Amino acid sequence: MRGERLPDDTAVIDPVPIRALEARRIEARYGATAVWFGYFTRHWWALVDLAWLVEGKTPDRLGEAIVAARRRDLLRAAGGT
Repeated sequence: MRGERLPDDTAVIDPVPIRALEARRIEARYGATAVWFGYFTRHWWALVDLAWLVEGKTPDRLGEAIVAARRRDLLRAAGGT
């Protein structure tokens, strides 16, 4: 038993379908125009209402950024800063 080598783990999880489903979930929940995961930046991105490009390190942080962008837009429309 000591000299035996354990077989290499051959299980591989492809993150692409998981990220695609997560992007669709965020789009549906927050009504973002487009959501994607940046493979080079390693962050989540969303185009909100064809006006705001926001990012978040996690899907939850992206949701917060989407809400914040909409609040800023409402404040500007109301004459605030």
